[in-house]
Amino acid sequence: MEPSFFSSSEGYRVQKTISHSITFYGVGLHSGITAELTLHPAPANHGIIFERLDLSPVVKIPAYFKSVVSTSMATSIGIKDQPSLKISTIEHLMAALYALGITNILAQLTGPEIPILDGSAAIFITEILNAGLQLQPYSHKVLKILKPIKVYHDGTICELLPRETLRLTTSVDFPHPCIGLQTFAIDLTPNSFQTEICEARTFGFQSDLDKLQAKNLAQGASLKNVLAFSETGILNPEGARFPDECVRHKLLDAIGDLALCGCWIEGELVSFRGGHSIHLTLLQSLEMHPTHWRLLPAQPLRMNFKQKPLKAPKHLSF
Repeated sequence: MEPSFFSSSEGYRVQKTISHSITFYGVGLHSGITAELTLHPAPANHGIIFERLDLSPVVKIPAYFKSVVSTSMATSIGIKDQPSLKISTIEHLMAALYALGITNILAQLTGPEIPILDGSAAIFITEILNAGLQLQPYSHKVLKILKPIKVYHDGTICELLPRETLRLTTSVDFPHPCIGLQTFAIDLTPNSFQTEICEARTFGFQSDLDKLQAKNLAQGASLKNVLAFSETGILNPEGARFPDECVRHKLLDAIGDLALCGCWIEGELVSFRGGHSIHLTLLQSLEMHPTHWRLLPAQPLRMNFKQKPLKAPKHLSF
């Protein structure tokens, strides 16, 4: 029986791209600069590669943790020692691609930052599923966790544990009456990501806005793309999308950061008060623990891939 590529983890073992190009247009959360992002199908074993079309010559940056140049308030990839040659806030897009098992994409951008859209990954998911996914005749590389890998920093904890499929457990703890201690766990499938995680928005506090904007951050932030908190409540008229939207968004960010390993992960991520910086440290620590994991390389598959694009079941569409 053909496995379900939306309700199980089986589909993550096959490389995929999108069936046709998709364009997104919007403002960057931190830069405030409007940019156009177009995702193009790419061949098997291409990986996810970004291009800055507004630079001459065009700059190519692979979506890989060794390309990360900043984790301050977002994950940015770029060219080392050339601060202007970067692409910022890639985590929501990367989470959407990883959750759908998309391994091969050429992402062309006309600005320094991925459009924030509504502050979540929902619009990326919707448009990609509307386009459809195309299976490709190669297996996806798999990073199999054999023994625990743990990192600690300033009260944050992040670890990868052995497991047959990818599970993520995240916790946040903010001294705010609408947040406090929140924990959320999920076994990652396209279905679970779409129904439980992708609509969770980035969040921030009104008390921090002036400080961020003084550092040229949050220039594009608004109630249209941020779940914003005053000292006592939520500023957005529509309120929160989930009672625990903050921890769900942290889990979304974690998926986007883990995607930069370039492999499907067989293991469990557990993080407490985690963020972009410690996620990067965790991936960097893989090289220091070579006996704690095994890499299963991509292999050609003997399957019939001349089928129509995979489309999400109707009950999954927004």
